[in-house]
Order: sequence, then C-alpha cells, then structure tokens
Amino acid sequence: MSHRIWGAAESDRCLHSAPTRGAVCHFLVLTLVLASAATLLPLEAQAHAVCGNRVFPPTLTMDDPGFNDELSLPTIQYAPIPASGGNPSGSITSYGFEWDKSIIPNAGIAINDGYIVQHGAGQNVKGWDNLTLTLKGQLPCIESHEFLVSVGVSHEFGGTGTRRLATAGVIDTTGSTAPTLYVGKGLGDLPIDFLRPLAVTGEFSYQFSDSPSISPNQWNYALSLQYSMPYMQQHVKALDIPEFFGHLIPIVEFAYSSPIHGSPTGTISPGIFYEAESWQLGAEAVIPANSATRQGQGTGFIVQFHLFLDDIFPNSLGKPLFNF
Repeated sequence: MSHRIWGAAESDRCLHSAPTRGAVCHFLVLTLVLASAATLLPLEAQAHAVCGNRVFPPTLTMDDPGFNDELSLPTIQYAPIPASGGNPSGSITSYGFEWDKSIIPNAGIAINDGYIVQHGAGQNVKGWDNLTLTLKGQLPCIESHEFLVSVGVSHEFGGTGTRRLATAGVIDTTGSTAPTLYVGKGLGDLPIDFLRPLAVTGEFSYQFSDSPSISPNQWNYALSLQYSMPYMQQHVKALDIPEFFGHLIPIVEFAYSSPIHGSPTGTISPGIFYEAESWQLGAEAVIPANSATRQGQGTGFIVQFHLFLDDIFPNSLGKPLFNF
C-alpha cells in the first residue's frame, strides 16, 4: 500500500475511476479522512482498550472497541466441513495473525492474514488468505459510564491470496471495503454488585464488494457479552478464590453476515479468556447459528494467543510512531 498523501484532485479522480479499482480508492480516501480526524483527538496512549475502570479484552470473532499496539499470533481456527454435492466431508484450519500498530496515540493500522489448510471436502488445498488492512481510531471515552467507541475502515485485497484457494472457493475471489463502528459498554455503573463485571461490545459494518455481481454487498454485525473476574476482584469485591480464577473472563460472541442477495449466516461462540498483565489466551467454540451456516461448516473452535506490545515494549514497538 502506498504511503503517498492523496490530494483532493487525486481523490476525485480515484472515486470516478474504473469499477474494479473503485473500492480500493474508497478505502484510500476513507483512510485519509479518518487519519485527518484522528489527529484532532487529544488522547493519551494507554495499554489495552481501557475506559475508566473497564478493560475490554480482545475478542476472537470480532474486534474490540479500542486500538493499541498488539499482536495476535497465532489465531488458530478449525471447522469441519459437512458432506455435500457428492463431495465427502472434510475440515478447514486457519493459522492467522494480526498486528495492530499505532501511528498516533489510539489510532493506527492493523494487518491481517493467515495460512489456510483444507482437507477433504472434494479437494485438498492450502495457501495464504487475502491480505486485509484496517485503519482504526479510538474516540475519547465516557469514563463514568465505561462507554467506548472507535471508527474504522477495512479493505480486503482480493487476489493477494493463493490462487488455488480462490479457485476452490475457500477464500474470496474479489476484494471489499467495510466502514466499521466499534462500541463497548461496561456495566460498572449499575447499582447491583454482581452485575457490574458485565460488559457488552458490538461491531457494525457495511461491506462494499469490489465486484457486486460476483460477491454481493452485505451487512456484518457482531455482539459479545462478557463477565470480567478481574473487574470483580479489583473494582467490586475481592472474592476468596484461587488467583487463577481472578484472571478469567467468560464470554459469548455472536457474529452474523446478511448479504443483499442470499441467506444470512452466523456463528455463536461461547468461551473463556485468561487475562494476564501483558498477554491474553482465549478459546471459544464456534457453533453455526442457522441452517444456512450449517450447510458450509460444523461446530469448530478458535484459539488465540494475544500479546499487548504497549506493555511489553513501551519504549519501542509498543509506542506510537508519532507521540504528541
């Protein structure tokens, strides 16, 4: 991706260029707009997605509502593939990573990719997924209500993955651009103590396909409900429990996609996180939420090891490129 700054005239030419380049152009223009807006935010960098007493953990099937220097490596996702169309059953496994790098405090770019292996289901294929880049900026939070919002835009670069995977229908054959809203709300302001560790996060986007005739535009929406034992121990009541249990966050995530043409698909993912000072380990089951989803995948799992680079390398890899 070019780091050249786009002027207004170049942006206008981009938006009116050929359809096959249009979504990439929209991504670059939205990136310029968000980066300009982010420079107006008087924020201090902070570890994790923090708002008041609340720490929103990195979630696995959606993104959390903050932005910091972090690294997910690896994210391993497995799903069985049911037999269909005369093809036998099989499985698909993804070994992914995400690197979030802050450019200025609480705003920056994330890079996602992964290596995919499919066994059975008609053919054995393996290779790299398409590259995805996300620009994201965190807005000032309302600390007293533990309310945090970020805005971003992601672009999947179609054709950057292994061609054989695209031909087999394992990865997208075309790219897409998705402006996205991320929201987090902790319930620490409730008067009932045992409910205060609860938090809800959400992610909402509209995905513009580079080629709608091949892959339709769609709405994507996700929600998580989480119960933070670290919050209980530190901000509500220190329970007489082993220290290990004081680091746990039970969670359930719901992730859905609704294409403009076609049936909605989604997953329900119950699981648990272990939250340490500078890292997190999370594991969830990934359960198809409806019959349309079950046609393509069975119940699988996702496991992720996540590093908080802003805690591990606060003076180098974990700090913004431009800190002011």
